[in-house]
Amino acid sequence: MAEWMTDPTDPAALLREWQRCYGDAPPLGRVLRVRLRSRWFRVHSLPDAKRYATTEDERGEVRRRQHALIADVLGEGAACWFIFGYYGEEAHLPGDVAGELRAMAPVVLTSVGPGDAGLAETCPLLVARVTWVPGVLDRVLEAVADDVLASPLLVSADLRRVVAPYDGGVDVIVETPARRAELARRYGRWK
Repeated sequence: MAEWMTDPTDPAALLREWQRCYGDAPPLGRVLRVRLRSRWFRVHSLPDAKRYATTEDERGEVRRRQHALIADVLGEGAACWFIFGYYGEEAHLPGDVAGELRAMAPVVLTSVGPGDAGLAETCPLLVARVTWVPGVLDRVLEAVADDVLASPLLVSADLRRVVAPYDGGVDVIVETPARRAELARRYGRWK
């Protein structure tokens, strides 16, 4: 196993490996989905592409869909990278969400600037190592679904698969167009 896969305190090694896999594309879902369109697909969080959950039943449906999709793409119990940035919303995050993010002990991976997908100012991107099991990131993912936290990435340890939740659904980047087609067929009914 490569050093960057086992040492979460070496963001430079992880960033070099990211650049080997994705070139100059920063780890931002909105950039990846444009540059890797043949490997990208989108799943909506709620039926009829409803953007925000307004009931507990809808929140449960968002969680159910996220858990199933993330487990299918990354693997249940899989070690992965959680990459996120603060784009001005950190002062407005609920205390429990901010606490969960701090508890991950993230380190700075890189910075993205105004030229990266229309950001207003340069912002750091942080990375932490997590193990995906349903429920582990529920509060953080709920903040993303509620548009309180900007879109983070969950990335497989080998960097070949990316799950990018946003307020309204999840964007997915996988290894090949064939795998994309397989997953898009499976989850395409979630409209």
